[in-house]
Parts: sequence; structure tokens; C-alpha cells
Amino acid sequence: METRSGMSRVVRRSAIFVTLVVACFVGQPPAFGAVPPQLPPQNSAFLGQWCAQGDSTKVASIAANGPFLTLTNEQGSTSTGNYQGMNQNVIVAAQWQFVKGTLTPDGNRINWSNGTYWARCNQGGGGGGHGRIPNLQGTWYRDGNHSLACSIQQNKKNLTFTNESGQTARGSFLDPKRITANWGGQTINGTLVNNAGRINWDNGTSWSR
Repeated sequence: METRSGMSRVVRRSAIFVTLVVACFVGQPPAFGAVPPQLPPQNSAFLGQWCAQGDSTKVASIAANGPFLTLTNEQGSTSTGNYQGMNQNVIVAAQWQFVKGTLTPDGNRINWSNGTYWARCNQGGGGGGHGRIPNLQGTWYRDGNHSLACSIQQNKKNLTFTNESGQTARGSFLDPKRITANWGGQTINGTLVNNAGRINWDNGTSWSR
């Protein structure tokens, strides 16, 4: 039979063990309570229409594409873009030889590292033509290929598209430089460039006339 002193030693050891276990759990917060690091907010001041060198006939644009950007210059060339720096006031265009654009504090100009700049199209000069809906009626060609004829029927802001395969979609203007089309439940938006002579679709294709 175990003596009373032996029982006391067992009780003391058990108490020490429980204390150590509790201390371990108390010292470590539960994993499910961990907060993931937050990414800095994206700078929406980059989004919208721009005019290269401030020329209203050289329309460019920047659109959101998840955590990245889609940039379209005045020639219809596109590039993905990403933010740089904690202030989110610099973007980098990967497909344009990693040229960097810095947004001015007033949000009305992007100064590019290659010496060019984009200005807001509604800044200064103009005559108010930027608010007019352009006429898209007529024949278009997918990716500039004249063997792939498409067409657009226009009734004010409402549009009917027919692609090179004869499939049709209905759509409308989002603003004077952007349109949207619903192809069997799939929405595809397009940006008008080259004085509405080309549509850059956000699925990577284009129509021109």
C-alpha cells in the first residue's frame, strides 16, 4: 500500500503537469483566430479613359482586371499592369517593356518613364465631343481579318452584334468609349479606340473597320 507521503508526491507531479499543459495552450493563440495579411487597396484613380499626350484623338484606357489592370494605348495595343509601391500611385506595364506610369497627386495625368504622358480626356480643351455616342453601325472585321466579317446594328445606345460565325448578341453603351455585349449569358465588354475605329474586347479579341 502506498504511503501518504508517496500519494503527496504523485499529486504534486500531476499538478505540475497540468500547469505546464495549460501554460502551453494559453501562450499560443488558436490557429483559426489568425488574421491574414491585408493587401493595400488598389488605386481606382488610374481607371477610365485617357488621352495620350493630351490629344483627344488618341484615346487610351485603363480597366480593372482582378488584382491587375488592363491597359490599352492609343494604337490599340494592350498590356497587363500591376501596382507598385505602398502608395499605389505607380503602375508597371509588363508587355510594354515594363514602362512605369506615375499618377500625379490630382489624378489627372500619368507620367510614363519613357518620356510620354496620358492626361484625362475631359481635362481642358475639347468642345464637348467626348459625351457623344459614336456611330458603330456597319461591318467590322475580327482582328482586322477581312475574311472574318462581323456587323453591328445600332439604335441609339442599344446595339446588336453579329460575329464572324453568325452568332448574335445584344448589348449597349456603358459610356461613349465602352460597350457591353451578352453572348448567350456571357458578358464581354469592349473599349473603343482609334476614334471608334476599333473595339478591344476584354476576352483578348478585337474588331476593326
